[in-house]
Amino acid sequence: MTDRDKALTALSQALKLEREGRAFYLKAAEEVRDARCRKTFLSLADNERMHEEMIVRQLHTMEGSGRYVLLPDLEAPAIDLQAKIFPPDLGKAAEQVRTSRSELDALHIALENEIRSYDLYRHAAIETEDEAGKRMYTWLAGAEMTHFNLLMANYEAIARESGWV
Repeated sequence: MTDRDKALTALSQALKLEREGRAFYLKAAEEVRDARCRKTFLSLADNERMHEEMIVRQLHTMEGSGRYVLLPDLEAPAIDLQAKIFPPDLGKAAEQVRTSRSELDALHIALENEIRSYDLYRHAAIETEDEAGKRMYTWLAGAEMTHFNLLMANYEAIARESGWV
């Protein structure tokens, strides 16, 4: 498989994950009762939309020129691309909380989605030798880690029964 083919595969997978993530957050926002939960999911849906737009631009450029394009104003955060993130134990938290089961389920699914996206981006950042691609994937991995940390903070707050942050 050529570098171009690898890049097109990674970008196609990324686009699929971002679209699925956005659709999930929009649907979850419709179904949850807590206003702060809804606001968080709508914000994450908007972030996924922005990621999708970035990936589409890269995909079109890769299809045309066979290279990534350096995106302006894209500073990749300093993250450890070797680090993995893990989901919480849903069963343990469910026993401890009085929060709507649908909110807890949605939160757990969201955490798993962010992990999948993070893993895809960190692997792509490690594997690509193209500097523009590496910066984009590292930035996206950092964004997904930020989403995971936000969701995890809410998960932990719910587990302590203090509600959404």
